[in-house]
Amino acid sequence: MMNWLSKLLASFRYALDGLKYTLVSQRNMRIHYSAALIVLLLSLYLPLRKIEVLILFVCILLVIVAELINTAVEAVIDMVTTEFHPLAKVAKDVAAGAVLLCSGMAVVVGVSVFYPYMGFLTFSQLEGTPYPPNIGLAALIAFNFFLTLLIKAIVHRLGKLDWEPSMTTSLASCIATSLIVIVDNLLATLLLILLTALMIGTFLHNRKRKNPVILGVVLGALVAVIGFRLM
Repeated sequence: MMNWLSKLLASFRYALDGLKYTLVSQRNMRIHYSAALIVLLLSLYLPLRKIEVLILFVCILLVIVAELINTAVEAVIDMVTTEFHPLAKVAKDVAAGAVLLCSGMAVVVGVSVFYPYMGFLTFSQLEGTPYPPNIGLAALIAFNFFLTLLIKAIVHRLGKLDWEPSMTTSLASCIATSLIVIVDNLLATLLLILLTALMIGTFLHNRKRKNPVILGVVLGALVAVIGFRLM
């Protein structure tokens, strides 16, 4: 009985050592833990419902578990080989992609849960506009992300690397276009157009391949315009 108990306690100790290692060695894990603490403090302060708190718990755990798996994958690969290998890069990139998706989902869920309780963040001046900000905006941005990623994968398989839309400019263009539609203000529209133009100019100046930048901008804007037409 005592032997079984000692093994059980040892397993807990090993698990805690793994959590401690990720906190010590991984900057992203420290960011995740800090964000989790902030979310938990807000959940204590705000009058959240039970289901909302449970959803936040699930999202926090998903992000942390994904980062733990990512760290484990990196450790195993570094143990097997210290040289560059295409498959090792694929394994690390896929594990990092899992963390990215979980983190993105957690951000969307967190904003959706906390927004109704944050009175100082409400935009009453936008309530009368044709497209007031709501969860549909998050769905539109997520749709743009997955569509751009799908197009990048298809074009890459066809070997047309110059025709892969840039994810960064696609998302930026989608968000900027969405804000222009939502705000419905001439001055804000001009400022957003200027900001977007400056960003595009910087990308075009710093990148050798221009097509991905331009295609990303066009794709993001089209998704936003069509998306708001369907709302």
